[in-house]
Amino acid sequence: MRTRTAITAVLIALAATTAACSSSSDKPDLAACKAAMEKQYKDAKKSEQDKRPDACDGVDTKTMDRYTQEIFDDQTTK
Repeated sequence: MRTRTAITAVLIALAATTAACSSSSDKPDLAACKAAMEKQYKDAKKSEQDKRPDACDGVDTKTMDRYTQEIFDDQTTK
């Protein structure tokens, strides 16, 4: 019984620490997002092209649209 209680307490403490470390004021890494989008496009994986890369979590739609247009423009001018 004590072990179960101790494990639960440790998990709660870890969850509280993780929640305290992340905040909504953290800004996403825009360069990493664009790089992930470019890689996704270059890999040409049809099944993943409609998915938002994990690196783009927190990036607004307007920025995503701009990156998509820039990647498209770069590919069509080559």
